[in-house]
Amino acid sequence: MPRKKLIRTTDFPYHVTTRANNREWFQLPLPEVWSYCLKSLTYAHEKIPVTFHSFVLMSNHYHLLVSTPNADLDKFMYFFNKHLADQLRIHSKRINRVFGGPYSWSLVDSKPYLFHVVRYVFQNPLRKQLVSKVEDYHFSSLFSEIRGGTFPLEIHSPLDRPHIDGEVLRWLNEIPSLRENSFIQKGLRKSTFALAKDSNTGKEYQTSSVPVLQS
Repeated sequence: MPRKKLIRTTDFPYHVTTRANNREWFQLPLPEVWSYCLKSLTYAHEKIPVTFHSFVLMSNHYHLLVSTPNADLDKFMYFFNKHLADQLRIHSKRINRVFGGPYSWSLVDSKPYLFHVVRYVFQNPLRKQLVSKVEDYHFSSLFSEIRGGTFPLEIHSPLDRPHIDGEVLRWLNEIPSLRENSFIQKGLRKSTFALAKDSNTGKEYQTSSVPVLQS
């Protein structure tokens, strides 16, 4: 299947993810992988400046939310994934490729969509039962925002608040229904994120309300 043509824009963020080869774990302790991710993000940002929103590292993949002031996601991802793969290959002494294929992306062109994508990203460790609260997962940019961890790039939160308060945290920790999560997952497979439509009405299925939109 041919790779989909990148939609270039400076107006909206992209959700980006890349998985390890054969969906295997990265063959290094997660704290080490996290440190290489931060170094690689910094390296790529120095080459191709971006506006950074969120990042979550899991055992065999990552989720990145980023905007491109110069409409050059492909260039940033080239430097990020290449630098990260080189670091992981060297330190794990693996001889095969690190990533299973090119990165996947989805353009998120509305704020209601964006908020649900952000929650979906931050809830990855919650769904895997690695933590009981999203803000407690160390390998997430949210941990730096809430707990004061070290993050090398300025975080431009996509949530419409000067800071993530208790109301938003409660919403971020509120697990949506399996149906809603399924809609989000399917939406992220599209070039431009969109929710599934009801076959009877032709309208998009409704998702849970977002506190930041009600303030």
